[in-house]
Amino acid sequence: MTIAIASKGKQVSTHFGHCDGCAVYSITNRQITAKEYIENPLVKLGGKMFCSHEEIAKNSDCACRFFSAFLLHEIKVDTVVTGEIGATAARFLSQRGIKVITGAEGEIEEYIQEFIKKALNQGEI
Repeated sequence: MTIAIASKGKQVSTHFGHCDGCAVYSITNRQITAKEYIENPLVKLGGKMFCSHEEIAKNSDCACRFFSAFLLHEIKVDTVVTGEIGATAARFLSQRGIKVITGAEGEIEEYIQEFIKKALNQGEI
């Protein structure tokens, strides 16, 4: 299982399209076997090419859709975790078999440990 957690520093990002990147965890046999970080390419661009959700009425090129497509192109993830995500990006990910978890908050390291415990209790891993 591979989980990408949208990050803002060491915290779960409040919104996928505004994240600095994703902390990506591989979980095998109920243990974290690898951890990598994938930077949101819009951070390097200064966010000028795509709009934020505050500007969505003016421009349909939402950062959520761009980063979700980039993430899918770069790695194969099973689950994306974030505070919020645009509906189109969430649908885009879901249509490709990726589970989208919203409403997440707090420190990423604490979140992933709780995620593993919960998944174990539910028999998901």
